[in-house]
Amino acid sequence: MNWKVKELDEMDFRVESAKKLGKDKDLVLHGGGNASVKIIETDHAGRIIKILRVKGSGSDMATITRDGFTGLRMEDLLHARNINKMTDSEMMDYLRKSMIDSSEPAPSVESFLHAFIPYTYVDHSHADYILMLTNSEMDSSEISNALGNVIVVDYVAPGFKLARKILEIVEKITPDVEGIVLSKHGLFTFGETAEESYEKHIRIVQRARKYIESKIGERIFDGKYKEVDSYGEKLPELRGLLSSQYKKVLMVHKTEEARVISCSSQAELFERRGPATPDMLIRTKYDYLYLTEQDNISGKIDEFKRNYENDYRKYVSNYPMHDPNPAIIVIRGYGIVTAARNYRECNIVGDQFIHSMRVNSVAEKLGGQKFITRKEAFEMEYWPLEEAKLKKFKPRVLEGSISIVTGAANGIGLEAFRKLAESGSVVIGADIDGSITNISEDISQKYKTETMGYKIDLTDRDQIVKMVRDIKEKYGGVDIIFHNAGILKSEFMEDIDLETLMLHFKINSLAPFILSQEIFKIMKQQGIGGNFVFNITKNLTNPGPGMISYGTTKAFSAQLSHYIAKEGGKYGIRSNIINPDKIFKNSRIWENGVLEARAKAKGISVDEYKRGNLLRKEVLPEHVANMLLAMVNEDIFGATTDAMVPVDGGIL
Repeated sequence: MNWKVKELDEMDFRVESAKKLGKDKDLVLHGGGNASVKIIETDHAGRIIKILRVKGSGSDMATITRDGFTGLRMEDLLHARNINKMTDSEMMDYLRKSMIDSSEPAPSVESFLHAFIPYTYVDHSHADYILMLTNSEMDSSEISNALGNVIVVDYVAPGFKLARKILEIVEKITPDVEGIVLSKHGLFTFGETAEESYEKHIRIVQRARKYIESKIGERIFDGKYKEVDSYGEKLPELRGLLSSQYKKVLMVHKTEEARVISCSSQAELFERRGPATPDMLIRTKYDYLYLTEQDNISGKIDEFKRNYENDYRKYVSNYPMHDPNPAIIVIRGYGIVTAARNYRECNIVGDQFIHSMRVNSVAEKLGGQKFITRKEAFEMEYWPLEEAKLKKFKPRVLEGSISIVTGAANGIGLEAFRKLAESGSVVIGADIDGSITNISEDISQKYKTETMGYKIDLTDRDQIVKMVRDIKEKYGGVDIIFHNAGILKSEFMEDIDLETLMLHFKINSLAPFILSQEIFKIMKQQGIGGNFVFNITKNLTNPGPGMISYGTTKAFSAQLSHYIAKEGGKYGIRSNIINPDKIFKNSRIWENGVLEARAKAKGISVDEYKRGNLLRKEVLPEHVANMLLAMVNEDIFGATTDAMVPVDGGIL
């Protein structure tokens, strides 16, 4: 290989070529794959040294930048050719000590492998078409004949053992060899330029595709079963059972391909046959769960868990057992359901599963699908390097929960929307204001949490019922409902118009009732408890003049909360009330002269009215939102229900 001095365009070539591979989902999925370049740099002491720049741990090839490549001293890496054995922890310790900058991403577990291949540029992908061949019963010579001049290596678990295996074949990498195919692990190509390595990669994958299409055609899945649309009603039960260890969000995949897979005989066939690559096992497990409309969900999940627990006892001894529930559920004719702590993980698991189904189905048609053994699979799922990451992982307090906030576009509701998202919950912000969609997108981006902005008129029962159904069929259920939406028009007894009173009743009383009724059913079906929190008002306990329409309709909701607590207690469903007073910041309820009218009714200035409490301080939406977080936190308010908590600065 020819060593190159690092210049701006040299690393740019590496970055852009890696991105081209990473953006092709048939090659690389969700942070998978790898890429490297060997160059010369100046270290901190001014010495000219040879460096391997390899994609760092956690970097995504589809969006990688120069900062995503970790620099390691080649002299250190090549010295490891004299070492016969390293444990995973020893290997990572060695790699960390070989870094030229400790602030860069953690080194890839494949760093040695990239260093040992004697070319400037190295690319690695988990190309579907390559895995379709290696996951079949085809032998090495058959795969080589299909792909051209490549070296095929039998499966070796990732880590130093795999690097040593590559070292054994380095002398076979003659100039006419275009790539290395690692069974169950994908394709490596190399070259003296980024373009050369990339073109080899695409060329080999295209050969695999051409070979496969010549053997089996383009159709992968059959259409053995009919589509069904009625399974949505069972999703809360499914979610509750899957949340036996910790709360999970569901993602229902009903794309055309997901529906095709769910209707196929292949979905039934591969239930206990493993995914496409060993690295997927950490998220997908070896098995998935296959359900029909007639199946007893609880019984099938219990059976799945028993099988997993038996395998765990047989193959694992050093680490605590992972959650034994399935991460993937194929529902015949309906679609694919994935379950995880957050929606992003659900999406990743779903993508991995769909690619696995493509790979396994083609491999089966090529003579029989064959994956690694269960023993090897459990060694990979409980890989020490991943277990070390799990020990450090701390989920956010509401991760896995699903929340609804009404009146979420401003004031208390907006702050509650933000706080729940920041705490890790999936949050549905409901409001009549169409800006709720943009608000939701901003919150989701800021807090890296799935949110939905739902435009709704709470005076319309059909819209409420539809919203709950949409939430159930998208996320699987509901854990938290914050009844915050309200209307306030200050009028004295003799001035109240019946139409105005009825509008107050529809929004402040009837909407919370209808929404609560629908959600109560879901919470019972889930069987994992739940939280109702009502934003009532100080006016409930300390009524003032001119607030009849507001106060009486809020009193209805307060009484509703009491009854939910009474009837929900035996199901672990809690219901509590927050009584705020005078929350002005970003609140539309005080617009159009309401604030001024209330101050005038009290005979004081607006500023005096805002601070008219024992603490002489303005009460903010944040105070209420933080009380909400405390109320839904099982470690704080977990033994509290049917309570009212004032957030009012103390009433004078």
